[in-house]
Amino acid sequence: MTKVGFYFDKNRCIKCHACEVACKGWNNIEIGPRWRTVVKVGSGTYPNVRNINVSLACMHCGDPPCSSACPVNAITKEVQDGRVVVDQAKCIGCGFCLWACPFNAPQIGKDGKMSKCHFCKDRPLGLPRACEEICPTQAIRSGTMEELNELVRQDSAKRLMGGETEPSLIIVK
Repeated sequence: MTKVGFYFDKNRCIKCHACEVACKGWNNIEIGPRWRTVVKVGSGTYPNVRNINVSLACMHCGDPPCSSACPVNAITKEVQDGRVVVDQAKCIGCGFCLWACPFNAPQIGKDGKMSKCHFCKDRPLGLPRACEEICPTQAIRSGTMEELNELVRQDSAKRLMGGETEPSLIIVK
């Protein structure tokens, strides 16, 4: 199974909310629910306070608690790519999924039913998701977990090796 997911670089996010707007626009989401949201996370105490911006959407969990909590099996994990999707015809709007999700991904709409990020299911996997495509700083990336792990490896190597200076040094484990 090829599992898809998101990569988020907190150092690049400028909290412009473009990802939220693109998600709502592309998916024609009504006023109210947000499938992607940018939050500020703070830590520390005065005078040593640190804030970071985090763009959150459904994490498409390996073992989604929202799916386990759904009494009518309206939430399933797709075998071919690992996306967690909702069958609106089955959803009864009980909200159990919302209580079960630690990331607050499920959203209840005006119709009383749950909806959430479906990883822009109408876009082929080789193309960027709407939130990724609009991000001016490339803080959000999407792809298979193998591709994203390679991106993390490359970014880590770049930081370890001095960023953009490309020093002539090889480090062996």
